[in-house]
Amino acid sequence: SKGNVINPIELVDKYGADALRMSLIYGVPAGSKVVLSEQKVKGMRNFSNKIWNATRYVQEITNNKNQILKNTKDKEINNKIKEITKTVTNYLENLKLDKAVEILYDEFWHWFCDEVIEAHKNSEVGSDTLNSALKTFLVLLHPFAPFVTEASYQEVFAKDKDDLLISASWPI
Repeated sequence: SKGNVINPIELVDKYGADALRMSLIYGVPAGSKVVLSEQKVKGMRNFSNKIWNATRYVQEITNNKNQILKNTKDKEINNKIKEITKTVTNYLENLKLDKAVEILYDEFWHWFCDEVIEAHKNSEVGSDTLNSALKTFLVLLHPFAPFVTEASYQEVFAKDKDDLLISASWPI
């Protein structure tokens, strides 16, 4: 089998440790064979970039003095975040890591980034709601992508150098 394996060190060097970690879990039920490809790791690197870019947007609006106050979609977003947290927590408690990662991937990318951030740009979502939703996603994603989530948390939410995401409370 020499010459037909993927070297994980090369993948980490090229795409990052979080991308490799996520690709080892995403779409792989417990006890199944891991199907790993460079394309899958590259896709998870893109997801890590999405986390970082969403954080940069939230950081920009947090530093902006003209924040959007509460708005029409805030309650709906808060309810959806609670639902996502409950679902992810249930999957983790039942050791269905693949399902937890899939939910987080889909909801963060396709709901939070595509819908919630865009709604905020249209002044339909309050800045506090956006901040709270991002913080919750960072906590939920941290077990799977600890490096990008910790760096993101430090950029926006950390009060000092000792305030770490790893010690943050799990959302309820």
